[in-house]
Amino acid sequence: MLQTLIPQSREQALNDAPGRPVIMLRPAPVRVRSMIGNAIAYTVTHVLVEWDTGEEHHVRWEANWLVRRVQ
Repeated sequence: MLQTLIPQSREQALNDAPGRPVIMLRPAPVRVRSMIGNAIAYTVTHVLVEWDTGEEHHVRWEANWLVRRVQ
């Protein structure tokens, strides 16, 4: 049932996690380089960030030292 609620790209990214992923209860706004998105999961070394650019939706694991929380 949970799989039907998760978009396909997010589900695939969680399956390809660099370690055991922890899904966040509430997405947190973050900045990675010049991009602003939402952190939706994390591992010990990486953060899963999703963002929209125009009509495209992106989900990507980023090294945790590149991710900064936005207030």
